[in-house]
Order: sequence, then structure tokens, then C-alpha cells
Amino acid sequence: MILHNRTLRLKLLFGAVICGFLTSLGTVTISNRSGIGLPEIKHYGYPLAWLITNLNGPTEYVLINLAIDTAFWVIISLVTLVFLDRIAFPSLGISVSRKFLLLLIVLFIPLGLVMDFVHESGHAIWGTIMGGRLTYMKIAYFEIYPRLAITPQFQVGLANIDGLAYGSFAYGLMFLGGSMTTNLASWALALILFKTSLGYKTQVMLKVLGFFGILDLPFYVVFPQIGLGHWIFLDGESGPEPLIGARMMGIPDPAFYLMVALSTLGLFLLYSKTLRGNVLSRIVVPLGSRSAKKEKSSAHFSVVGVCIRSTLVIRDVYFLENRSFLQTSAVSLYPRLSQ
Repeated sequence: MILHNRTLRLKLLFGAVICGFLTSLGTVTISNRSGIGLPEIKHYGYPLAWLITNLNGPTEYVLINLAIDTAFWVIISLVTLVFLDRIAFPSLGISVSRKFLLLLIVLFIPLGLVMDFVHESGHAIWGTIMGGRLTYMKIAYFEIYPRLAITPQFQVGLANIDGLAYGSFAYGLMFLGGSMTTNLASWALALILFKTSLGYKTQVMLKVLGFFGILDLPFYVVFPQIGLGHWIFLDGESGPEPLIGARMMGIPDPAFYLMVALSTLGLFLLYSKTLRGNVLSRIVVPLGSRSAKKEKSSAHFSVVGVCIRSTLVIRDVYFLENRSFLQTSAVSLYPRLSQ
């Protein structure tokens, strides 16, 4: 037993070291303003700048700062993994193996880039459908369109669509289309996981990919409004992109927030069998009050009733709102985007 516990601790520590090192390397995308300096000299890294680039000279690597940053993120990662393993997951009734956590760490970055590609492709697809034209597309260091190439500058994702008037319904759908496409991809992956029996590694891969899609929409709506990036530290310079797009389409804020919340909750229930079982047993199904058949029927009617009432509320609010006012408020709130 002692040997088993020691092995588990070593696995958690190993996972924290890998995660901390990758996070420290990932902070090369975070601009670190180190006091007053020359405009052409850029500092990158967090919390300490370990990469210094001079537009007119060589790139400098501060290895001692990289080591300190790595130690900082290893500690953060270890605390997070221990918290999830010992407190968060057990309190939710969720059983997660160390093998799953290690596999999650390995797949985190590549699958994140895959879902990022889905996001930018969503902009391109919906923009093209609405009459626009894709002129440029980039993921991380990789230029996707108009040519395949590796670029020196990092950017989480970028898709330029020409031919659409800013503030129009078409532009709004294109703007919303990125996060909407990742959300739809998550629903498709959830249905695949729900209906099919797949191998362990395949399930983990699809779940990690799906969770990126689940978080893409709510993160992009909420975080830029409180001064953070789309992914906390990264991206989000255009503001709450999905919310602005929804406003351009004439969707009222309360209706949009409700749709985001319902979609996110529904996806979490589909992806987590344990969480789904807890909700059904504690909220939807009144334990011991009816026979199993009646309980199942009652649960179905409850879900249908909530969906019908939500649809009616969204419809009523939608037709009561002034569409032109929403478009004007979006432009006035983020005038930089109209340039």
C-alpha cells in the first residue's frame, strides 16, 4: 500500500512537472511589460520575462527566468492536480484516474490547436456562406491560407473575411460563427460518445477536444468583458466576439446569455455520465415517489416543459427588442472594431 501511494505521488509530481514546463514555454506568447523600455524591444514570459526580442537585433533567452517560471508553474500545476484528485472530483462523485490526467496533459496543446482550427474555420465557413471572402487564416505559428507556411509571430487564431459590412446581420453571423461552430462540434462529439462504444484513449481524446469546444463559447463571452483574454491570458483583443456578433444579428443579450448557459449545461451533462446521473437522481427524479416508469416519464415531460417555456421566452423577448438599437450599442461599445 505504501509503495502504491508513493507511485501515485510520483505520477502526480511527474504530471505537474510536464504541465508546468509546457505552461512556462506557453507564456512566450504573453507580453511582459518590464518598466519603461525601448518600443522595439519586446519582453515575453510570465511571471518573469525570459524571452527578449529586439526588432533590430538578436533574440535573447534569459534561462534563469525560464527556470524560475517553470518552478512557479510546476507548483501551481501540482496544487491544481492534487486539488482535483483529492477534493474536487471526489466531492462531485467523479472518478478520474492518474492515467487520464497524464494523457490529458499530453493531449492538451495539440487538441487545443485542433479546436482553434475549428473556430477559425467557422468564421471562414459562415462568412463565405453570407457572401464574404476568406483572405487570410492563421493558427499559432502556422499560416493556413492563402499559403501553408510557418511564421515567426504567434497568434492563437486569425481569420480575415472581406466583403461583409460591419454591423450587418451577415457580419454578425460571421463573428458569432467561430464559437458557434466549436459549440456545434462539441454537440456532435458528445453524441458520438453517447451513442458509440470506443476505446479508452479515443474517448479521452474526444472528451478533451469536446471540452475545448464547450468552454470556447462561454469563455469568449465572459472573460473579455472583465479584462481577460479569450483563454484568460491569450487572445480576446476583439472583445466578447460571440456577444457582439449576436447583437449585430438582433439577438437580445438576455436571450443570448440564456442560450449559452443552456447549451453549456447540456454539454456538461452529456460529457459527464456521473454528473448526469447525479442530476437525474437528485433533481429531476423524485426518489421513491413513483414507479420507475412514471419517474422516467416525469423526467421527460419536465425537460420538454423547460424547453418549451424557454423557447417562448426567447421568442417574446426577441420581438420586443429594438434591433437597430442593439446594432448601434455594439458599435458604440467597441468602436475599435468598426475601423
